Amino acid sequence: MADIDDVYHMLGFGRMQRIIFACCVLIQIYITNEQLGLSLIVASSACELQIDDHRMSWLMSAVFTAQILASHYMGDKADEIGRRKLILITGSLMLFTSLLSALMPDFWSFLVMRFLVGVFVTGPTVSMQTYLSEFTKFSLRPKVLNYVSYSIGLSMIYVPCIAALVKVNLPIYNAYTFSSWRLLILLNLLPGITAFIMLYRLPESPKYYLSVNEDAKAMAVLEQCCRLNKGKDVTLASLGVDSVTQPRLRGATIKRNCVARLWYESLPLLERPYFRNFFLTSAGVFVQFGVSFGLGVWMLRVRHLILQVEETETICELMRKHGHHKIELPTVSWEILNVIFPLLISPPSVLQCDLTFKNVKDSIYHGVFVLFAFILTSFLLMCIRRRTIIVIYLLTAALAGFLVNFVTNDTLILIVFLLLIVPPICSLRLTTSLLIDLIPTHLRGKAVALCLIFGRTGVLTSSLFIGYTLRQLCYVTFNGFVLAIIASAILILLLPSESKMMDNLSK
Repeated sequence: MADIDDVYHMLGFGRMQRIIFACCVLIQIYITNEQLGLSLIVASSACELQIDDHRMSWLMSAVFTAQILASHYMGDKADEIGRRKLILITGSLMLFTSLLSALMPDFWSFLVMRFLVGVFVTGPTVSMQTYLSEFTKFSLRPKVLNYVSYSIGLSMIYVPCIAALVKVNLPIYNAYTFSSWRLLILLNLLPGITAFIMLYRLPESPKYYLSVNEDAKAMAVLEQCCRLNKGKDVTLASLGVDSVTQPRLRGATIKRNCVARLWYESLPLLERPYFRNFFLTSAGVFVQFGVSFGLGVWMLRVRHLILQVEETETICELMRKHGHHKIELPTVSWEILNVIFPLLISPPSVLQCDLTFKNVKDSIYHGVFVLFAFILTSFLLMCIRRRTIIVIYLLTAALAGFLVNFVTNDTLILIVFLLLIVPPICSLRLTTSLLIDLIPTHLRGKAVALCLIFGRTGVLTSSLFIGYTLRQLCYVTFNGFVLAIIASAILILLLPSESKMMDNLSK
């Protein structure tokens, strides 16, 4: 009986894995399109749907609440019914509700549809990385998951470009118009439609089948993988594999109601031997989310202030002198919007419904830098371990945060801002991949989902912290983030080394 990771080592990263990789890239592009695209859609549809601050608050509160409430349940379902099945079901529902949202004639029906999109987007979000990693041998997982992350940068570049280019205003019936924001939603669906057509013909994870004692199905998937990778004449039997297994299999199923079962099946994450690693990664993700997304929004706002003030002083001095007059703290609506969709255009002082490249150029710059950082990560993974790269990125961000206290040149300020908020995005993906490797198959979906909830809480916490300290205690704001980033790096160093994971942890 062979260990499944040994079988993957024999099969390599072949045709089967490349098809699954292409599918997951499209899924990630679609997820990013939905999250980034909504901020642009809201800006473009504000006039037609009459979205004022009050309605904006309702819309973003609904989306935020949907993601928080659904994440843990989706993680549990991924472990119960399988990664592929959950992605197919929730992905199809996400496509359908997003399509309906593009057709809604008024704000309240649009609100309901976007709430449902927020619920269903959590399915692919918590399952996609796990699904791909469970078809990939241990040594390649960090590299492959990082390659998928390229799609985040690509989406962050082309979605704002499309939003600035699309200009449609086609009257349909009475006051109902097919406008640019409706077309933008439809264009954002295209990668998702392609991905889910591909996924329909792909198999379920054999590691999931082993975790639910479906050994025959696991062998069938591995046999299919073998023939695709090695040729039609090669079988598992010819490679000396007659059966497969993996350690740390699922225990007996708990027969309780849905809420109780969800609690009891998640309880092992809070016990030995998993609690320590789960806590360390979740605490690291809490900080990394807060810096990369929560702080990222405010950096764009502060940069907007700097460009308005013709003075050469440090950021904190400019905030002390001009912050009250030149920049306003976010209203409830824009703050919630920024918590969920951090890569926004700056909030307009007046209602603006026509997007131009001037409105979205900061988001495009951000996307270019993110793409470059993920490409750099790929090269670093060839010679450096994940944990080391994460620590390097976090210390780079901490140094940039420290330099915020001193830099005065506009260009240097932009560079320091990007060095502060972009490296944690890359380290975030690597930290999540560590969690996937540290947690057994039957708990993996729930662990990733709970970790993402910690991350979203980090965004909210950092946004509130900045809102209450940036003007009066500016130095406390940035240096507080520096200390938090350093603490996150220390937590990552406390995780097991990858050599120990390879020796003791089988996935």
